[in-house]
Amino acid sequence: MLLSVITINKNNASGLKRTLQSVLMQTFTEFEYIIVDGVSTDSSLEVIQESEIKRNDIEYKWISEPDTGVFQAMNKGIQQATGEYLLFLNSGDFLVNEKVLETVFKKHHSADFLLGQCNISDKGKVIHITTPPAKFTFGYLYEHNIAHQATFIARRMFEQHGLYREDFRYNADIEFWYRTIILQACSTETLDIVISDYNLGGISSQECETETYKKEIAEIYSHPLLQLFIPDYENSIADRKQMEAFYWIKSKKILNAVSLLIFRFAKWAKNKD
Repeated sequence: MLLSVITINKNNASGLKRTLQSVLMQTFTEFEYIIVDGVSTDSSLEVIQESEIKRNDIEYKWISEPDTGVFQAMNKGIQQATGEYLLFLNSGDFLVNEKVLETVFKKHHSADFLLGQCNISDKGKVIHITTPPAKFTFGYLYEHNIAHQATFIARRMFEQHGLYREDFRYNADIEFWYRTIILQACSTETLDIVISDYNLGGISSQECETETYKKEIAEIYSHPLLQLFIPDYENSIADRKQMEAFYWIKSKKILNAVSLLIFRFAKWAKNKD
């Protein structure tokens, strides 16, 4: 199996329905679809069961059982998966068109991570598009997150480096990026294509408890190897911002000086007449 698409859901039947539609309309067939439901009490199970019979050319799996949070549910999906690559498309998120998976996998890939672009939407309007760089660096990850909705992860990454940390409530995905791409130098390939739409109202955009979030980030950055270069990188950011501010002020002064010269010339020309 080439690909496993994994959706986690809890009490988001309307979002799940849109996600399901975008997956089941794909022209690509070399994938399995796995839904991990956290014992929803809305109509999510009905949506799942109704969709089960819509395609017989892909393998469709689902479970509904209690979990401790998003990342335990994602780990359950990983343990069910058999695909070479995994894509997490949680309820409320959706693939941008029916040919996107076919477009990605019409060529062979060997990288550990395939990084695509992702629309960030709010109330149906795209407000930003995440675009990973051609060459992935520590600096990019330090200043940006990776959209898992547009990232194909080789299953061997979880086999070799472990699953998501279930003791993290918000940042287990970020910890996993650092653990693999940065600390283990796992390979990346940038895809010049928008893969999915990330809905700010979906399950992936859970509300954040600030102190817990900060503690998790601090623990990630406390790794001895990261501590070797984070301080220097932060200093370089500060220096860059100072230079940007300097040139901005300088440009304003130049503009003001030019404006003053124009004003004086116009006044001189008027008096001369």
